[in-house]
Amino acid sequence: FGSSFSAYFPSTMGAGGRGKGAVAKRATKRPVQKAIKKESQPKQEDNTVDANFDVDETERRIGKVAYFDRRRGFGFLDVDDGLVPENKLMVHWSEITSDDRWPFLNSGMEVEYSIKKVLVRQGKAGLLRASNVSLPGGEAIALQEEVEDKREYIGGKEMRYTGSIKWYHTTQGYGFITLDKAESGVTEVKVNREEVSGGHAIPLHTGLQVEFGLSKNKTGTIAAYQVTLPGGEMLTRETGEAREAFPGVFTGEIDWYDFRGAQGWVLPDDFEALPGPVQESVTEQAQRRADRTGKETMETLHFRRLDMVDHTVKFAKGVAIKFSVYMSAKGAGAFDVQLA
Repeated sequence: FGSSFSAYFPSTMGAGGRGKGAVAKRATKRPVQKAIKKESQPKQEDNTVDANFDVDETERRIGKVAYFDRRRGFGFLDVDDGLVPENKLMVHWSEITSDDRWPFLNSGMEVEYSIKKVLVRQGKAGLLRASNVSLPGGEAIALQEEVEDKREYIGGKEMRYTGSIKWYHTTQGYGFITLDKAESGVTEVKVNREEVSGGHAIPLHTGLQVEFGLSKNKTGTIAAYQVTLPGGEMLTRETGEAREAFPGVFTGEIDWYDFRGAQGWVLPDDFEALPGPVQESVTEQAQRRADRTGKETMETLHFRRLDMVDHTVKFAKGVAIKFSVYMSAKGAGAFDVQLA
């Protein structure tokens, strides 16, 4: 990795290794004080259950979809068995039994599901979530084709175009593609998260070459659909971000985690144990934050919810974790983040 990453991620900091303004702080062994960690523990939510709460995760149940946000990939089921707090059970797209590119549910539809308990906050509390969601009887849910049949397509449903990612906001779930050749008077089109073929919310780096179809909505706006790599190959997090993972597993703690924002920061136990290119990238990122805020900033590794082994866990500040590291088009980050 050494020579290629040095060329791809050149240092922006000068000979002293630091920019102007505040400095980025480095920790070699958990600098956050115990008292601070205790005070920063989030309050228990109303929909949590005790960690020893007993639920039969194999039992199949019937419920109705109260709401589902297709773009964000989650929603809630209306249940009435006295088991789930407030009779609202969260369902994530990854728990839907479906072959659709981006599985989703329609409000009011009847489904069959199981309930699983997800432990949070170091095992002191748990959350109930829907799992293995299907149609009654166990049949897979297939809604995508029905939606696509109602669209108007430029050049036909099977027609494919090529272009490159202009920009893409992973958290907000949309971006724009610049077409290699103008079509119907447009040179760039919007791409929504649910049209990215890969099975989950994949980051797309600027300049990434892609292939796609074009559809027109009722207002005449043209957008991309069924976005893949050239040749029709599915996108992955590795190709979408130009990721290259380093071998090894490291330890550290959660410096900060925003469950709603689906991202957080890892504070390594031993910064010097990280691969050289990762150290350089993390230091540069921390220095930029320090220069921007005028405050000392810890040298931490960014991660997203989908970089977690269990994306339903709500990490508390100071929780001990283990993780692996990668370099991407945007710099270094952590993945396979999990409780130690």
